[in-house]
Amino acid sequence: MEFTTNYSPTTMAFSLMAKDDLVQFRAWFMENLPYCIEELMQLVKTTPGYECWTPDYSPSSLDLLGEWFLAKAKKRSLTLEEIKMLKSGMANHVDIPLWDLTDETKTLAVYIGMYYGQVAIKCNSLLNWEQQLGSKKLADFGQPVVTGLGAVPINPVRIANSIACGLVDGTKTGSQLRKTYDFWSKLVIK
Repeated sequence: MEFTTNYSPTTMAFSLMAKDDLVQFRAWFMENLPYCIEELMQLVKTTPGYECWTPDYSPSSLDLLGEWFLAKAKKRSLTLEEIKMLKSGMANHVDIPLWDLTDETKTLAVYIGMYYGQVAIKCNSLLNWEQQLGSKKLADFGQPVVTGLGAVPINPVRIANSIACGLVDGTKTGSQLRKTYDFWSKLVIK
């Protein structure tokens, strides 16, 4: 199976994957993590106004990264076919947005999620990446999460994806990346 960095963590695809595909996805994710973070670093530092960003895996590095993400996150209108497909799988009373994140924004959310996860791990040696397996009903089933002793598992890619949605619809600001990290990190035993 071939994987790509513009995936959405909200897809049902993970619950439909065979066990071998899930194992391959985790291997792909972990293998590509340093390269994706390096790509993110280059993208940010070559953007005018962000050359001074210090990707040192500190929580404070999330501040400027969040502002950069605000400037880069974009949405696209859904096609009529996409709207019909979404509506066909939902109850009539559910409102669906008429837009989605662009593929580029989904990719940036994966990169930023990977970096966010590494910030958590570098700041707390009890944390690590694990693949959420257990029940297929778990929201993050099959996806890499950051967890450890005393930690509520988080899916940093889901967090970055959710923040991207808020950035493009105007309900969140660039500071949300750091605020989310600070809130979660207070729940972790150190």
